[in-house]
Amino acid sequence: MPFIAAFNWIHTYLNKLYEGKFFAHLDTTLVKEMASGKHFNDLSDELLVEIFSYVSMEDLAMSVQHVSGRWKDVSQDNSLWKKKVFSPDINTTDEEIARCLKNMPSLKAYCPKRGTDRNIINILCQYCKNIDHIEFTWSQRLNNILVERILEAFPNIVNLSIPLPRETRNQLEFAQLIGQFQNLTTLNFTRRCPENIAEGTLMAIANGCPSLQHLDLSYYRFPESEIRYLLKKRGHQLVYFNLNCYISTVGHELLCECTNLKHLKYENDNDDLPGTYMDHLSKLSKLEELNLSYFNANQTKNIPNIFYNQSLSKLVQLFIVCCDDLDAPELTEIFTHCVELKVFHIIGYTGSGDGFKYISNLKHLEQLEIGYCESLTDKSLEYIGAGCKNLKYLDFGCKSLSDKCLEYIGAGCKNLRHLGIQCCSSMTDKSIEFVCAGCPKLQYLCICQCPLMTDAVIASVIKCKELTVLHLKWCNGISGSNFHMITSNLTHLKELDIFGSVNVDSKIVAKFQEEMPEVKIIGGIKKKE
Repeated sequence: MPFIAAFNWIHTYLNKLYEGKFFAHLDTTLVKEMASGKHFNDLSDELLVEIFSYVSMEDLAMSVQHVSGRWKDVSQDNSLWKKKVFSPDINTTDEEIARCLKNMPSLKAYCPKRGTDRNIINILCQYCKNIDHIEFTWSQRLNNILVERILEAFPNIVNLSIPLPRETRNQLEFAQLIGQFQNLTTLNFTRRCPENIAEGTLMAIANGCPSLQHLDLSYYRFPESEIRYLLKKRGHQLVYFNLNCYISTVGHELLCECTNLKHLKYENDNDDLPGTYMDHLSKLSKLEELNLSYFNANQTKNIPNIFYNQSLSKLVQLFIVCCDDLDAPELTEIFTHCVELKVFHIIGYTGSGDGFKYISNLKHLEQLEIGYCESLTDKSLEYIGAGCKNLKYLDFGCKSLSDKCLEYIGAGCKNLRHLGIQCCSSMTDKSIEFVCAGCPKLQYLCICQCPLMTDAVIASVIKCKELTVLHLKWCNGISGSNFHMITSNLTHLKELDIFGSVNVDSKIVAKFQEEMPEVKIIGGIKKKE
């Protein structure tokens, strides 16, 4: 079977090769060599590597290397595997994963999307000697023996995502093993959150892992004393830190001394932290990304002080999530001082729409998300449409918004590639007509929980010829009667999500899939009689 697959692969790619589909990507020397070659085996290793670079990882492992000994050697060239990640999805069986791993000796990154049998880890350790990046999900069952096996097989691993054992008795030894990875720069604790954590677990990480720069504590409730110990021991070398548990004012001050941080995710769990302590975050002058979550009203009003005098002049991404009483004065200050922002997300905003009046100061803004906001107004979107000319990504949702808001976006945001609207119960098909007429470069469109949308919306959607993803989720006004318009107009479409749209006719979905078999369809509930 591998030989047949290999033969089919060769036939397909040779046709593309001689049709000239690779020519634009190959340098002149290689093109001349290819043109003068009398036989495919006459091609140099360099040219084969170039051609193999267009091949999927699975084809490299299961087809290409079975053609000949030479192809097997070339297919293991380090440059082909340097950036490839083997990430089998949840439907891939353990047997299929094992078969692939046995044919991937040059693999560097293994990131399964579900937990696997322990035997898979032993196969990984036996056959894939070049691994330097592993990501285990929370569902991966690991004991300390397996962790020790990984340590022996991959002592030079640099990136590790792993769940902490549930059993308290195993956690300290587990952490001590992790601490032995001398070259580990990135450690993420995969979210599983055991109720209790053994004393000394985080200290063992701090005392080991001498190269650690990126640390994600997820939602594990580590003792505050051990977080302070970690920040004293390793804070000076941290570049990325994700903190989602309680720290005292002392811990907050230690965090603000981590002056090499470029990425900070700080979820507050201390309502007694004085608001004035927020100012101290301005010491983190190298920050490029800042995520602040769940600060109370007294703390929130001091958030603008972090940015005064261009103290965070390198900041390009700002996320503010569920921070109480953030309103126009705070947003005005943020838009005044964070002028280099390219990404701004605000979730749980309860202030007036006037807060977006000065968003035009963000000349470089490319991505904007406004989520779970009850008080967003059409005026807010008018400010965005008029001021954010470079916007490529926009995601928002609010019951109070009307069609008018997307008229502003369609008129002002000509470069928009991604648009998501959720829970806009007052919006009709007309809103999508506005945006699709004004944003022809749109590639992603999500309409979710908008009950007034009907099948007529498809006539507007098909104007976006570059659309690759279309979501029509929980829209009960859509039956699919106009899906036939998609097949002849949206030739680049790769995904259609109709999950929750219970009135979409299953026969229409089946016909659509027949006509566009390459499109992934999500949902598709049979229409009720």
